Parts: sequence; C-alpha cells; structure tokens
Amino acid sequence: MRALDRQPEAPLLEVAAWDAGLAIAAADAGWPDDGMLVPLNLGAAESCQAGAGAWPVLPPDELLPAEARFAVVRAPHWLGRAGVEWVVRAAARALPPGGLLALLGDRARGVESLRRRLPPIIGPIVDRAAGEHRRLYLYERQVEDPPPQQFAWTSTQRIAGRDVTLCQHPTLFSPTRVDPATALLAEYLPDKDGRWLDLGCGSGVLTVAAARSDRNLTALDWSYAAVETTRRTLAASGIEAEVLLADGAPPGEQPFDVILCYPPFHVGPRVHHGPAARLIRAARDCLAPDGELRVVLTSAQSPRDLLQPHFRDVSQVASAHGARVFSCRPPTAARGRGR
Repeated sequence: MRALDRQPEAPLLEVAAWDAGLAIAAADAGWPDDGMLVPLNLGAAESCQAGAGAWPVLPPDELLPAEARFAVVRAPHWLGRAGVEWVVRAAARALPPGGLLALLGDRARGVESLRRRLPPIIGPIVDRAAGEHRRLYLYERQVEDPPPQQFAWTSTQRIAGRDVTLCQHPTLFSPTRVDPATALLAEYLPDKDGRWLDLGCGSGVLTVAAARSDRNLTALDWSYAAVETTRRTLAASGIEAEVLLADGAPPGEQPFDVILCYPPFHVGPRVHHGPAARLIRAARDCLAPDGELRVVLTSAQSPRDLLQPHFRDVSQVASAHGARVFSCRPPTAARGRGR
C-alpha cells in the first residue's frame, strides 16, 4: 500500500486470512483501527485471534454484503484456481459499489492469470504495484451482479460400490472428485457396528460410505466449508449423522468404536506432518479400549512415525495408487480421553 500511496478506507477486511498480518500492518501504518479477519478454518482462526487486537475474527458465513470498504486477498494459490476464485468472490460480495479490493500474489504462483479473470467478477483494475516476485492489483467494485462461478457444486460419484450424490466446495481438498486415497479407504471399512467418527470429514465421502442402520455416525472437521458441505452431502443421501466443527477430538467423553481418517500432509503450500500427527493423537485419545482407527496414508506419510508410537497393533489392510490403508488398535491401557 505504501507503493500505491493510498490509505485504505475503513472498515478493512481480509478473506482467507491465515494470520493477523493485515491487522498488525494496519496498526503499524496508522490506518483506521476498524477491520475484520475471515479465516477458512479453526486453525487459521486461532492464528488470527492471537494478533487481531480489536478486530473481530469471523467465519465466512457471518460476512455480510457491503460490510467493508476495503478488502484484501493474499491469494491462497494452494486452494487451486476454483478455490481462489471463491475467496475473491466472497471478498467482493462484502464490498459496496465503489469499494476497493487488493489482490496480492506471487508472480510464479499464477497471480497474473487470476488478475485477468477478475474484472467481470469485480470491476476494473484502478491501480497496481510490483515487487521483485510479487504483484498487487487494486480493483474497484463496479459489477453488481457477477456471473455465477463455473463450478460443479454437486456430482454423482461412485463410493464403495454405489452411486451417491456428493456435494462439493472449491476450497476443500480434491474439490471435484473423490481422490484415490479416500476411495481406497471407503472400500476397506471394518465390518463393525457402534459409534463411528469420520475425523476430517471434508465433503462427507467416508461418512456416506460408513452409513449403516447399526452405526451411530459423527463427522468432524475444522473447516467451515467442510462442515456445511458434509451436511449437504448427507442430506442429499438421506443419511443422519452428527456433524461438528472442531479442531481434533470432538467434545464429550463417550469413546468411538471406529474412527476413519485420511490425515492431511500440507499446511498451505508446504508439506508438513504436524497436523496429521495431531489428528492421529486425537483419534487415539477418543477410541474405545477395543476400538479401531482405520486410516489411509500416502507415500509421503510414514506409518512408523505417525501410527506406531500411538498404537499397539498397526497392520496394513490394503494398498493401491500409492496409498495404504492401516488398521490401528489403541494401547492396552487405553480408557478413552482424559487418561
């Protein structure tokens, strides 16, 4: 913004914020202390809250039209083309006519291609700035009724031998298809009844695959979009399940008989196994003493590092397409959470 020689008009907004950087920069620059941060998941929300000061941290569904005068999108290229477009559209909807949107991104990460697609959605570029590797484009919102995003919000997919209606969201992993690792896990579910948990449910694929009259289903994710998308997927299939927004283990003390999980191995654009390790520990801590974690890992994830330190019995059930499904039993001393 110093390069543009502008002071943004309050209130400010960042959509897909993963930290409080905008709030901190605004305070350092002496901009108006009136802004909002909108993260996409609970982990980003925690990071935002750590430095947001007086700025509220809101989930995307609480963002209102014409609520901001100046919006920022640090293009999260790891979401893919459709995911970044969804973020930009959400930011544009929060602006009134004449409001400004600053798009920032790495030149090598597709910001130039994104720049050319946005005028029909928002309006014209009214200013720009360039750094060594980064670009900033400032748009003025002049488009009141943009064309709908070209994205398949629902599709028919084959899951565990049957066709189901799957709802989809651009910001989720593998947004338009069931990825091979998830499909493999859906084919190799244990033949058990009781309480089942889909940990990191995404669009609800594994919850649908596990649905059976003798199973009590819970689906959980820390992504706001995942929770809403899973609910829509289950409604489309007439499946009843408790769907929770939470980070790690669900609230409550009653353990689960089966937990399904495909843990992530990326944090933004980088390979990082910390979130997967946290999910595996959460699964261990809310398993019944005779329960089972059925988990799928890719070749980038090590069962020796992620699974064997936490379970007494780890055995491979299936493998295909570079993915492996494992059955994991809790330690003998396991007594559910709180031990």
